Amino acid sequence: MSYQVLARKYRPQAFGDVVGQSHVTTTLVNAIEQDRMAHAILFTGPRGTGKTTIARILAKAMNCQSGPTPSPCNQCKICRQIITGHCADVFEIDGASNNSVDQIRDLRENVTYMPAAASFKIYIIDEVHMLSTAAFNALLKTLEEPPSHVLFIFATTEVHKIPATILSRCQRHDLGRIPLEAISGLLKTLCDKEGFTVEDQGLDLISLEADGSVRDALSLLDRILSFAPGTDITYAMVVDALGVIDRKLMSGITDALFEKNGAALISLVETINDTGMDLKKFYGEIILHVRNLNVIKLCGPDHPAVNMTGAQKQQLHGTISSLPQGYLEMLLQVLLHEESMVKFSSHTKTAIETVLLKLLQVRPGAVVDQIIHKLDALARQMDGNTSGPVSSGPVYENPAGTASPGVHEPYSLEQTAYGHQSPSAPQTAVKDPNPVSVPEVPAGETETQAPAPEKTWQGFLTQIEGTLPFLSALLSKAQVTEPEPGVLEVLLHNCSAFDQNRLKTKKDALKKACANFLNKQLTVRVMSQADPLSRAAPDPAETKARHAALHHPLVKDAQELFNGEIINY
Repeated sequence: MSYQVLARKYRPQAFGDVVGQSHVTTTLVNAIEQDRMAHAILFTGPRGTGKTTIARILAKAMNCQSGPTPSPCNQCKICRQIITGHCADVFEIDGASNNSVDQIRDLRENVTYMPAAASFKIYIIDEVHMLSTAAFNALLKTLEEPPSHVLFIFATTEVHKIPATILSRCQRHDLGRIPLEAISGLLKTLCDKEGFTVEDQGLDLISLEADGSVRDALSLLDRILSFAPGTDITYAMVVDALGVIDRKLMSGITDALFEKNGAALISLVETINDTGMDLKKFYGEIILHVRNLNVIKLCGPDHPAVNMTGAQKQQLHGTISSLPQGYLEMLLQVLLHEESMVKFSSHTKTAIETVLLKLLQVRPGAVVDQIIHKLDALARQMDGNTSGPVSSGPVYENPAGTASPGVHEPYSLEQTAYGHQSPSAPQTAVKDPNPVSVPEVPAGETETQAPAPEKTWQGFLTQIEGTLPFLSALLSKAQVTEPEPGVLEVLLHNCSAFDQNRLKTKKDALKKACANFLNKQLTVRVMSQADPLSRAAPDPAETKARHAALHHPLVKDAQELFNGEIINY
């Protein structure tokens, strides 16, 4: 076969030709110039990042007739033999197929012999992590103290599988993924050499699909050059040849989500399905795209965690600049939560449509803490302790920090869930166990500040209403006694399971607040529900209020958002 693939045809032959690994090549060049080359070197990193390539260049640099030199000539007999793989003193060993202890014993016996023609006998063991434990143990002594004419070079993609005893005897170099811009620039250069013209968007898409691997990028480019009928290759040709999802479709998905356009979502899914693309892979691309939106929103458009070009990052940043971070996080959470349904569903298309339509129910202003505060207020309304309408509209963030028309101000601990000052705590028929009188202001004098709350049970309820509004409303209905000095006992009758659970989670905070305010120990007891025959007839007004609150739009939204259920009590 006369044709040579691009990955072999354009393999780097000098340290300066290696793309994106300057931290490794610079170290090796300086080591050669300063005569500080280690006897055992380990290259580790993802596939296609240059591990074996750098190992071959290092072998040429050490054995070149003008060397050791950081710039091998690639013209002498030794260099040409290493390039073609016929050098008698450079051994390239596949660790997967030569992993037995007997083969390592043969290697250990052969290292004692001097090289035939070159200056050094070099052993390049690729995928060294595939060696067996016995083989590693047989190599230990030789690897630690090899003859002066022997150099070991190891390469692996799974360094965690190599024993620590081997790692401690090697000089380790970690190769990283190649940046997208570097791969795109290399592909553009090679296209010019091959006489092809590929649009920049197409090269960026190839680089993105390569996932930091130069070899993968060259293999994809080889396929595209064979696919194209001429020398001018458009972005659409690249999309068709690779069978990937057009970035414009992904932007269309998120635009439809932000605009709450369910019909557009259905149409886009239908378009993807008609192309014959794997719908499960399409769902994974949606997750990755929303993840990128979250990173750009949180870290800015210049953060390297998003593998995109600068222009694409800026475009996405402009799209999400007005959206709250919590909204994007909620979209990602729903997508990840429903991934198993899409993965195992026999109706993948329907499952994806269902998830996307479910995302339309996520509102930009939906914040969990705000919903909980509103539900607390609704619980008090059900008990007849509050009056007035309940707002169910979304609460949007105000970047300027000031109120604007149609936008609620941020909630504080001194406010209720609806942005209004908390009403006074309801009066209770129970006699206060610790009454304290408040001195009157003498005539002719004016107050400079509001008086502190009374050191009474009613004052305590007023004190905690700002921070624990739910408990303040619940305890206002309780029976309070003082069985002994310094101890308060609170009896709750007909307390629902929902109230008991909330009370349990806040019990420590309630006891601490009581101790700080009244200097008394607080005990809360929940009494069992009374017998149904002995109950008084329910108040029609209270029943109507409960029914209205349970069917309030906010309760319905919270129930759908959290996949919860309403507990009647």
